[in-house]
Amino acid sequence: MSRIKVSKSPSSPEKIEENEDLLTEILLHLGAKTLIRFKCVSKVAFVFGDRTRRHGQHLLKKLSCSVVSLQTNAKRWSTIISSPYFCHRHVFRHANITKVSSIFLESGEDDDNKNRYFNNHNDIKPLSLENGSHGSSSPFDSIEIHPKDLAYIVQSCNGLLLCRILHHHKNRAFLPIESFFVCNPTTECFNFLPDPYKALDADSHESSPWLYMNFAFDPSTSSSAYVAICVWKFKAVKNSSRSRFETMVYSSTDEAEPGSWRPCGSPLMAPAKFELHNGVYFNGSVHWIGFVDPDSYAKMSVSLRFDFKELRLRDDNMPPLPDLDYFYIPAAACGHLNLVGFSSPERSNMIRVYQMAMDYSRWVLLHTLDLSPMYWPNDFIASVKVLHLIQDNEDDCSGMSLVLVVNYNVVVFRLKDYTFKRIYSRYVPWNESAESPPISFEHIESLVQL
Repeated sequence: MSRIKVSKSPSSPEKIEENEDLLTEILLHLGAKTLIRFKCVSKVAFVFGDRTRRHGQHLLKKLSCSVVSLQTNAKRWSTIISSPYFCHRHVFRHANITKVSSIFLESGEDDDNKNRYFNNHNDIKPLSLENGSHGSSSPFDSIEIHPKDLAYIVQSCNGLLLCRILHHHKNRAFLPIESFFVCNPTTECFNFLPDPYKALDADSHESSPWLYMNFAFDPSTSSSAYVAICVWKFKAVKNSSRSRFETMVYSSTDEAEPGSWRPCGSPLMAPAKFELHNGVYFNGSVHWIGFVDPDSYAKMSVSLRFDFKELRLRDDNMPPLPDLDYFYIPAAACGHLNLVGFSSPERSNMIRVYQMAMDYSRWVLLHTLDLSPMYWPNDFIASVKVLHLIQDNEDDCSGMSLVLVVNYNVVVFRLKDYTFKRIYSRYVPWNESAESPPISFEHIESLVQL
């Protein structure tokens, strides 16, 4: 009787391990945070295998194949994930996934009462919107910062952060007063921007203009290139309420003039009291939306935008702001430019959500919320502060959620069904009596390499 010889075929996991292209495709579908964890686990596995080989000879005899396989797979995963080509493909694949995983919250204000910062650089860590836990890393962990320096986030854009450091030096003649850098908190990589003051001519230096910095990063067009915009606001013209605004741009991929700022566009005359804070990147432009003299009866709605295609500052094609007497927060979510604000200072629990029409003709009212009757366990709602408006993470991404501070609790409030989830308690804003809201910055996980 003859016997049939059956050859063992490799199992499915083994087939995947042996097929690097297939393994790459699988890894490309995973989120950035998961892949970063894979890299950490791979390092631990490699160290474990190395120590076992050196110190556990008796154990190695039994587990030699397992240890070698563990080290081989760990090295293979780490090599694939660390590859610039893999990161490039991963960024493009996830370019349209704008899931906000966490937010950065402010905790202080500087001496001139204009710029908010964080008291301790190590405390600038993201607050998870899933479970309220704080991340383990800060955007400033890899940067040497003097204890007396002030550091804060200026803007968030598609997974990258623009940060500013105000340097404390006795002798300011040889060191810059401030510096800016772009970083990716997920991968902990960063790039410092060139000193914009060196690009000013002597006459401009003497006039001491105000500096405003923003940037744009679009992962659907490039996996790592970003463009920074520097806006100089000069002193108001004599007997006039308007100032001259001039712009410069810096591109991370500028081959003609690498590492330098380039003047662009024509000077623009705009209200002198308008502050270019809280810039939001949307549809190829950075938008600044706000009021001039917000505390007076003569306040005026102002909207400016920098068009990155035309490389110039513009004040046209923007409708007037709705009558928001208390505060406003512009936010890009669900493919639209949105605006959130209290409807009146007397009723701080009344919130309105507006959306810019696709033709930029008007603000469309989407939601009017009265949070006064909202049930809060064992307490009544005494105060509400709006932190941010984000794209909903729990459905088909067509809805939005408000991130609120309700009675010192950080809450995610879904506009789709008016349900909420508390993610963090005992949060105290930097100034409870301030009419303006606490500043927050969204964080989207990404493998962008700078």
